[in-house]
Amino acid sequence: MLGRFNVVYRLAIFLCLFSVNATEYEAGDSAFKSNNLSEPNNLRKIGQLNCPVTELDALIVSDLTEVITQQHFTLLGKAKLSVLFWDIYESSLLTTDGQVPFSNVCQHSLFEIQYLRDISKQDLLDNTAAQWRHLSLNENEYLTFLPLLEKIWLDINAGDRLSMLNQKDKTLFYLNGKNIGEIQSLTFAETFLDIWLDENTSEPKLRLKLLGNSI
Repeated sequence: MLGRFNVVYRLAIFLCLFSVNATEYEAGDSAFKSNNLSEPNNLRKIGQLNCPVTELDALIVSDLTEVITQQHFTLLGKAKLSVLFWDIYESSLLTTDGQVPFSNVCQHSLFEIQYLRDISKQDLLDNTAAQWRHLSLNENEYLTFLPLLEKIWLDINAGDRLSMLNQKDKTLFYLNGKNIGEIQSLTFAETFLDIWLDENTSEPKLRLKLLGNSI
């Protein structure tokens, strides 16, 4: 009986964990513990487009508080993932312009998960790779991201809130509102969110709830 419970429980954990649908990795991609993302110039240059530095850029450096979220982001949708008898997490998707993530190059997007169960960092990493395979990705497309995530992610306790904030070429991770690291990449954030937002996601009902009226 206990053996059957463990199998079902691990299946539930498998279904809820992060995934990165990585399409390319550039030599300059790196993850590091840092709270300083401010730039001296009044404009941040991204490709051929200059995005104005806003008040949000300064505020998101180290803390991601509820006040910042309410003042600067528009909620697109919320969804709870439950598997069999277990509630796994509650998730929310927000953007600064109220549009679908990555529809504007200067847009900030915020994805948050409030965990309702304990999950180890190793489980996050192992099952992330499994979810990439679910999206039929070649190993060369995602293996380079695993060491970067391993440096950032921590063991998750029930009640913890893990947040991913993105603005074009930077993806920041927060645990309970505190910055725990970042990945600098032009493609990471979008491919990371594909596990929920891609049409081939393993949780299509979750996708519809997260995107809400934006689709």
